[in-house]
Amino acid sequence: MRSTHSFGIDFLIRRCKENNKKALIYARISVDGERKEISIKEQIDAGAWNPKEETVKGKTIEVKAVNDYIDDVRFKIKEKYRMLEDSGALITAESVKAAYLGIHTLQKGHTLLELMTYYKEIWEPKLKWGTYKNYLTTIDYVTLFIPTKYPGGDIYLSQLNMQLATDFEHYVRNHPIKEHDPCKGNGLAKHIQRFKRMVNWSVEIEWLKIHPFGKYSCGVKKSKRKKLTLEEVITIDQHYFVNEKLGYIRDLFIFSCYTGLAFADVMALSATDLERADDGTLWCKIYRTKSDEFCAVPFLKTATSMIDKYWESGNALSGGTIFPSVTNQEVNRCLKNLMEIFGIVLNMTFHLARHTFAKTVALKNGVPLETVQIMLGHTKISTTQIYAD
Repeated sequence: MRSTHSFGIDFLIRRCKENNKKALIYARISVDGERKEISIKEQIDAGAWNPKEETVKGKTIEVKAVNDYIDDVRFKIKEKYRMLEDSGALITAESVKAAYLGIHTLQKGHTLLELMTYYKEIWEPKLKWGTYKNYLTTIDYVTLFIPTKYPGGDIYLSQLNMQLATDFEHYVRNHPIKEHDPCKGNGLAKHIQRFKRMVNWSVEIEWLKIHPFGKYSCGVKKSKRKKLTLEEVITIDQHYFVNEKLGYIRDLFIFSCYTGLAFADVMALSATDLERADDGTLWCKIYRTKSDEFCAVPFLKTATSMIDKYWESGNALSGGTIFPSVTNQEVNRCLKNLMEIFGIVLNMTFHLARHTFAKTVALKNGVPLETVQIMLGHTKISTTQIYAD
């Protein structure tokens, strides 16, 4: 199937730097708005050029030879364009220029946007929503970026290179999807990582032979994770709230401080996840919602008492989850109120409780890092080490 491109050839002159009365003739190739120029190595008097006719004025034998050569170049460039079109190869101004100069390598196959679409189709059922939605944002950035460099709105995978990766990073840094929320630092690095992973997947499914910018680096900077002190945890735990909602959010947060469970895991917790040991210790044994890694946590007395409190509410007894449903966004909004109430300078989000458990509750009380890894349900101990720093 023959694709449709806008294609044109124009001839123009550029005056010589050493003598502006002389000029060199150039052929300009235009494909889908992209332009490339080729010097045809002919020098003429600048004043003899007819820009409208794109020919040299005069009737001498020398002038006729130059004009014939211009026609010959025009014919050969068109011939190369038709050759590329008939072969199904990649057609750009650069590829037509390369074909004319005899250095063209056929580029065809799958396109970048085709890869993005296929990636979404295959990986949507495999990835957790939290991960998948981040890939969707990266794909949105790629989709917005490509037309800024390629007017056709898409490129072949064979066109990917280190410069494109560099340009993509520059685009994301300077053109955030949300104007009020610039994408820099680790957020930017994550988009580069996801873009690289998708291209690497195209190598795995043999759409590409090698990763064209696999060595491109935009490193994630390790930041020191914040956590509450034990004194702050106890103060929040012992505070009496008149507002029942704030009291409930506090309970969820403190429960995570003493168990290390992520928000999704707390919300999904049911009676079937709990097991009472012979010594009376209540254990939580689940597969984490995010990573599907096994997570085993012995509950401290404070956490156990909260389980008892909400178990008696009747929700768990009817076969549902132990804690009544609430959204993560709603919890984090309420935690902002707790920041003000207790004068806490840290940015309180529910995830802060998980870090507090790892550092303040577990590691400071002599629990080995490897054990904390299991309790947090991490696939890599290097991830747990971030919580420990």
